Amino acid sequence: MESIIEKNEEIIENHYILNVRVKGRIPKITPGQFFMVRIEDREVFLRRPFTVYDQRGDLLSIMYKVRGRGTMVLSRMKKGQKLSILGPLGRGFHIGKRDFYLVIAGGIGIAGVHLLMKRIGKKAKLFYGTSSSLGVSLVKDLMDYEPVISTMDGSYGYRGDVVSSLREKIDGFLGKDLEVFACGPKEMYRSLKELLSKYGFACQILWEERMGCGMGLCFGCVVKTNDESDPEKRVCFEGPAFSLWEISL
Repeated sequence: MESIIEKNEEIIENHYILNVRVKGRIPKITPGQFFMVRIEDREVFLRRPFTVYDQRGDLLSIMYKVRGRGTMVLSRMKKGQKLSILGPLGRGFHIGKRDFYLVIAGGIGIAGVHLLMKRIGKKAKLFYGTSSSLGVSLVKDLMDYEPVISTMDGSYGYRGDVVSSLREKIDGFLGKDLEVFACGPKEMYRSLKELLSKYGFACQILWEERMGCGMGLCFGCVVKTNDESDPEKRVCFEGPAFSLWEISL
């Protein structure tokens, strides 16, 4: 699909919000799904995957962090430029009927659960972790949900990582029919799995891998799982949303 950039704004250093106006009808997006974006540059051969941050009609939003050549080129694009996108792709979060939800995000992982928070609303409690108070700007439009914020340097909220902040408060959620959703680095998932194993909560996570085609054809984004009959899953096709208990960490 062809789209036109309406905004490409740096929020904090190396973190951007990209808004594009899509030409044509966008299929209904499930939180956690992604788009493959073509970046016009001689050194960038493959499309890059970006989780859907938000959607309002034909206006699509992506939050991204500059990590390499592709995202660096993307960050320099201006309002009015055309951008080719493909999606929505992948299997997003399944939002079952629960009394309550816990949403855990680490750093740029907030991009993967932002739309989820908007869909669930006040029935969810967001735990967000970042390195310093600068990262709090990434959740400024979610402050009405009263997120529990932790910073590694202690400059805002709880001092420490996001799973540790959850550990201190998790007893207050016992007895509820709840499910956990999470997006963040692999280290966060390992800590989260260790914590939640004591309680048996259902938990879905977004898994990140480098992708080739984004449609399950090239098998370039395989992750190992505990499924004995089919242990290798394609992140772009069977995922990127997986059960935390399914992934081999």
